[in-house]
Amino acid sequence: MDKKTIKILNQLNIDFYKKTQEYFNTSRQFNWSGWKKLLVYLQGPSLQVLDVGCGNGRFGEFLVNNHKKIDYTGIDNNQYLLDVAREKLPKAKLIKQDILKPIKLKCKFDLIVLFGVLHHVPGKETRLQLIKDLSKLLNRDGLLVFTNWHFNKFKRFNSYVVPFSKVGLKKEAIEDGDYILDWKKGVKAFRYCHLMSKDELEWIKKKLKMKLVDEYIADAKSGQGNKYVVLRNHAPRA
Repeated sequence: MDKKTIKILNQLNIDFYKKTQEYFNTSRQFNWSGWKKLLVYLQGPSLQVLDVGCGNGRFGEFLVNNHKKIDYTGIDNNQYLLDVAREKLPKAKLIKQDILKPIKLKCKFDLIVLFGVLHHVPGKETRLQLIKDLSKLLNRDGLLVFTNWHFNKFKRFNSYVVPFSKVGLKKEAIEDGDYILDWKKGVKAFRYCHLMSKDELEWIKKKLKMKLVDEYIADAKSGQGNKYVVLRNHAPRA
């Protein structure tokens, strides 16, 4: 995918969340069932955590309630949601940033998560590069966890799919698995979403050269909402 198309789609999603931020806050107050399955891998008395696309901080709140001690850093491009996260996590480090720009942090982390994020990142190579860059921020034996949203398994989302011409793009500019979804909830808003194929997922895992710890499907009432991938860093010791 070319840089111009990536920029257009990324801005489309930034604008989408500005228009729908209050809804996403009120409707995102619950824990994902898949998070509970991660707890067995979160050992030690304390954790350095980086939550990329943290939204209103609900995963950080989940960790506070389920782990002895965390040092939490959250990154998101929506100030409204970050302000809500601040109310929940007053001691957290919260950063407003477009995650497609370089994430410059000096500290290392025991856990880095991307929940509900990768499907909004335009371009196969862009998604891979983001994960690669984040993996460099891991401590040795640190975990990187990302999800792939299975929106195609829900009838209502299939009915929201609209042509790319709705956002001024031609079909030739996009990649396999890319979609534009209408909002249909009071305001006019479109979002870009990518449905990651099995082949792309295997390609990412191969390129990362990290140890696969676990893969599982969880979330939503059906239990089919997201595919989780749990990877461990085995970089050589300095």
